[in-house]
Amino acid sequence: MGFSGIGRGNSGMTDEGKGLTLLVVEDNNFQRAIATKVLEDLGCECVLSAADGDDALRQMVAHPDPVHIVLSDLDMPGMDGVEFLRHVAEQKLAGTVVIASALDSALIHTVEDMAQEHGLQVLSNIEKPVTRDKMRRVIEQYRKEDRARNPEKWSDSFSEEDIIHGLDNNEFEVWYQPKVRMSDGAWVSSEALARWNHPEHGIVFPARFVPVMEKSGIIDQLTWKQVHEIVEHLCQWQREGKDISVAVNLSPTLLEDMDMPGKLEEIMAHHGVSTCRMTLELTENVVMRNMARSLETLARLRIKGFSLSIDDFGTGFSNFQQLNRIPFSELKIDQSFVMGLGVKESCKTIVLSNIELASRLGLKTVAEGVETPESWHELKSMGCDYSQGYLIARPMPFNKLAAWEKDWRQRYQSLTK
Repeated sequence: MGFSGIGRGNSGMTDEGKGLTLLVVEDNNFQRAIATKVLEDLGCECVLSAADGDDALRQMVAHPDPVHIVLSDLDMPGMDGVEFLRHVAEQKLAGTVVIASALDSALIHTVEDMAQEHGLQVLSNIEKPVTRDKMRRVIEQYRKEDRARNPEKWSDSFSEEDIIHGLDNNEFEVWYQPKVRMSDGAWVSSEALARWNHPEHGIVFPARFVPVMEKSGIIDQLTWKQVHEIVEHLCQWQREGKDISVAVNLSPTLLEDMDMPGKLEEIMAHHGVSTCRMTLELTENVVMRNMARSLETLARLRIKGFSLSIDDFGTGFSNFQQLNRIPFSELKIDQSFVMGLGVKESCKTIVLSNIELASRLGLKTVAEGVETPESWHELKSMGCDYSQGYLIARPMPFNKLAAWEKDWRQRYQSLTK
């Protein structure tokens, strides 16, 4: 408002780490050797290793190429991992770190926060021993976040003109990721997501075009085009007797458009679709440049019957102020906390606290990033209302939803046994 298959050779080597330089900082010789071998087997371009922070810093300074990811223990002789990460940040020797430690999860979380405050990007920490699957997920997360932070590096030089041409030729599509009710597995809503069906590049994901559109001021053109398509889909579901709503991400510029609530209501009325069928999602970190105008827009949307959802809850610093000022009807629990269930005790506490907070405020809760049956059952036991994630469905075109629904009904039955 990706993912790709990886081929394997006969040697067991893969190419997930192609082009990457990683540094392993670990005082245990055996653990360090295992981690190094795992990264080499994943095809990393260069794998450095060090027994402590001092040795690691010397190698990073001497190495001719940048280190993409630092995998560091915390409890080491000499310079420990906490001091080491501070030096890495201050000397700008690397931008991304992963903590691999057997220490208490609360302490690890504190160090992660410290590293982020120093300007380092922190990927999900991993428990020892380091395995191929764990590091494969780390590398996938690094690639994904690198695409989001540096879209120009991955965008094949998509220009404003390229994107406008795509808009004019109706190459952009609405894909949906279903949300289901946890009490009975019913499909109740879908989040609308933009995809560019490029004639040469195939399906292009938002990280490769949204930043360009936002910078060029044309993001709202895409939003309004997609709104018309979404309302047509809502109309079709309504004719089929399906009680489905759609969540649409709201851009900061639209928040300042005083005509937006009326225009959106008019489009839905034209198709005979109730405004209660649309939820407008507002990310917690969105910067409201004109607070008075934004609050007016949000208030008028609620008056007209639209639902408002606060997305990525818990990832910013203004969350409680946002909840106090804006008439939200739904709270989406960020996937970083959901994926941490069963790994970090603090994540479980945060998720449960968010569900209880939402309940006290009269808000429904949606858990994002639900990928395992274990997460599903834990969230259900906590009283979460709705669930969204790869366990339920990946994003898909409109015409794939009917087949997905049939498959999901069967999988839900096995999930509840």
